[in-house]
Amino acid sequence: MPSSLELLGRRLRDAPSFIRFALVGGSATVVDFTFFNIILGGRGDPTTFHLLVAATTGFSFATYTSYQLNSRFTFHAARSPSALGRYVGIALGGLLIHNATLLFLRGQLDPSTVIELNAVKFGALGASLIWNYLGYRHIAFRA
Repeated sequence: MPSSLELLGRRLRDAPSFIRFALVGGSATVVDFTFFNIILGGRGDPTTFHLLVAATTGFSFATYTSYQLNSRFTFHAARSPSALGRYVGIALGGLLIHNATLLFLRGQLDPSTVIELNAVKFGALGASLIWNYLGYRHIAFRA
């Protein structure tokens, strides 16, 4: 009997790449927000430095998770040092977009609770989504 992970893998392979990317992204988002919130430690109004450390750490762990899952399930690509290098390059661009948007939204919306700050982070994540998908699809995992 196949494991849950094998069944998920089969379903992911049958879905179009953007849907698979979104499903993998959901997993990576859980990783991102988990580290983000652990590092923030429940503070709704962290310093800019603390906010960027939390956001960058969460984004970094999510990027690693995303690379492993996207290479297997989304783009069906062999994992190699060159693909990883391209992936990290795209991810760094995504991180810049993410953190710039995070700081911009924080300045505009002035969140004062952890929930509001997470909503701001979610907006920043959305800003980097298209960049990441197009870069991973056409550069990192190019055929």
